[in-house]
Amino acid sequence: MQVPTRVRSFQNAKHSAAVALPQLPTQRCRATSRAGVLSPPSETVLRTSMLSSCAGRTAITVHAALSSAVLEPAARDEPVNKPFKVIIAGAGIGGLVLAVALLRKGFDVQVLERDLTAIRGEGKYRGPIQVQSNALGALEAIDPAVADEIMAEGCITGDRINGLCDGVTGDWYVKFDTFHPAADRGLPVTRVISRVTLQNILANAVNRYGGPDAILGNSHVTGYSESVDPATGRPQVTVNLEDGRSFTGDMLVGADGIWSKIRKHIIGDSQANYSQYTCYTGISDFTPADIDVVGYRVFLGNGQYFVSSDVGGGKMQWYGFHKEAPGGTDPEGQRKARLLQLFGHWNDAVVDLIKATPEDDILRRDIYDRAPIFKWHQGRVALLGDSAHAMQPNLGQGGCMAIEDAYELANDLAEALQRVDLDPSRLEVDQVLRQYQEQRMMRAAAIHGMAGMAAFMASTYKAYLGEGLPGPLAALTALKIPHPGRVIGQVILKLTMPGVLSWVLGGNVQHIQKSRAAACRIQDVPRAFKESQFPTFMWDDEAIVRAVNADWLLMTERASTCSQADATSTQEAKGIYISDQPAVIGRVGAAGTHLSVDDAGVAERHASVWRESCKASSSHTEYNYFLKDLGSGKDTWVNGRKLAAGAQVQLHPGDTIEFASHPSNEVYKVKMQHVTLRTSKISGHAFNTLVVGKREQEGAEAQSAQSLAVA
Repeated sequence: MQVPTRVRSFQNAKHSAAVALPQLPTQRCRATSRAGVLSPPSETVLRTSMLSSCAGRTAITVHAALSSAVLEPAARDEPVNKPFKVIIAGAGIGGLVLAVALLRKGFDVQVLERDLTAIRGEGKYRGPIQVQSNALGALEAIDPAVADEIMAEGCITGDRINGLCDGVTGDWYVKFDTFHPAADRGLPVTRVISRVTLQNILANAVNRYGGPDAILGNSHVTGYSESVDPATGRPQVTVNLEDGRSFTGDMLVGADGIWSKIRKHIIGDSQANYSQYTCYTGISDFTPADIDVVGYRVFLGNGQYFVSSDVGGGKMQWYGFHKEAPGGTDPEGQRKARLLQLFGHWNDAVVDLIKATPEDDILRRDIYDRAPIFKWHQGRVALLGDSAHAMQPNLGQGGCMAIEDAYELANDLAEALQRVDLDPSRLEVDQVLRQYQEQRMMRAAAIHGMAGMAAFMASTYKAYLGEGLPGPLAALTALKIPHPGRVIGQVILKLTMPGVLSWVLGGNVQHIQKSRAAACRIQDVPRAFKESQFPTFMWDDEAIVRAVNADWLLMTERASTCSQADATSTQEAKGIYISDQPAVIGRVGAAGTHLSVDDAGVAERHASVWRESCKASSSHTEYNYFLKDLGSGKDTWVNGRKLAAGAQVQLHPGDTIEFASHPSNEVYKVKMQHVTLRTSKISGHAFNTLVVGKREQEGAEAQSAQSLAVA
């Protein structure tokens, strides 16, 4: 079976030691301007058949630099007659996107940034960021070449199933289809990209269009003042830096984040809101069993939740949220131990991901946001991104909203300048900024509210009645009665999520369509399954399990000390791959067994496990997996329930199996492992040290593991 190759490798920015920004050459075909707005580029495209989801709406296109295309260096739009200078405080994603958009339209731009280490990849590691379809569409409208570069570097997650799961069991709660809301509107599909890579691409574009001094580091903006230039009579803004320097321009944009000095100047001092959650985060070399079918998941719990996402290149990014007071710290080297204390009883997709992450790669921070404000500008000064609407990260829309802001502000300025015949002295900046605020405020506030609601829902989830109740009432959880809030919430989410996603991902299309032609991309088509399978996966959880490119194992693990796990991200395990041939499970020392259980009460031939083909195609075979008690008179337990002598049961991922006694010294679990991680190191007769979640070996040994049968 061929394993689909994932999207372009995610580059681990943590190990980047670049000091200068690499100048990456980018070319595109000639573009023209009209009414101060960039027209869609006249790039040579190849057109092909339409996706069923795009039929009758948008053609799938792929940009191609053909020999017949006339390529030249990327150029600005038609410049304004007299330079209108915009000073941008902050070289984060929003500030850099705005700089690119303004430079493309001929404005003079100066970006001031306190600390450029984020762009250079130095200092504290900054993880990947999700750039969703709405933001990618805005980037295409701003600069198609830059958007192409970003999408080429990103890992596509929107081409797979995403959604919410129960944290303990791993069962699906609600699934999300983020592919069709994008494809139906001719938008790119959501990607995840390294923040450093994204900021490098944007900074390089700013330097190409604006020159090497367009971005200045060590420039901490502390305040500003407005005045009139005595020489020209034009209003101006003077920006003051911490070191005493000052810069003057026609307008200032505060893109300086949640702790914005510009925001404080406009609306006064205000406290950021603590979300009640601290967040542990990390990136690990880890390949989930269902990586080809599932892009990201949010695992729900009571007072805690966990998010995992593919970021490409065999890496997974994760966030663990826990409700507690702010300012907490962990003893040196004990962050992973704390995480395993909090989430160690959750499903394997969570626990194994934590185990696979080295201690030094785990970070901790408290989560803050700010309440929506209704004043985004004052005079010739405006706010953008987190300085205007810092939100919780649960929708992955913080950076996306900043990109939408940047498109709108640049477009509003350019169109207003066209209306006054490109004469900056006649431009009514306050009116332009009022229009910008009116266009953006309600959408940003709504998504801000959704992000907060998502955090509340994720952390107040209760699977069973009695969960979270005090004293004896907590015993109700043993009855496994579904919590009413869980049942009602699931119904509401299933009914509303398609509409919510459609609006979040596609609700800004009407604003960017004048600058961008709607088109789907061939490279966005699902690679691991047919696009027509989306509806089946959305309603049939078992269909996802059957479709994954994974082996099934029966394994037991030794409980390792936290120091061992922290140091090596390994585990001591014993087990077998489940194959077509029945594998006999028996007592240690018994002849003819494939899996030896260290318990004197286990029979010599106690049970067997195997798989049977249930559906086959040219590219994939689906199996059902079984366990049978061999009637020895010794008990077999599955998920805490004793089987009848000689009984046969179908197995599912996560099932726990015990032989002879319950509880048992060796508890076995049914686990799934991506086929690329097959290893010959696992044994049914002895514990061996295995690396968690990533490839054990290469070359001949790996090839041997590929053909591994039960041994």
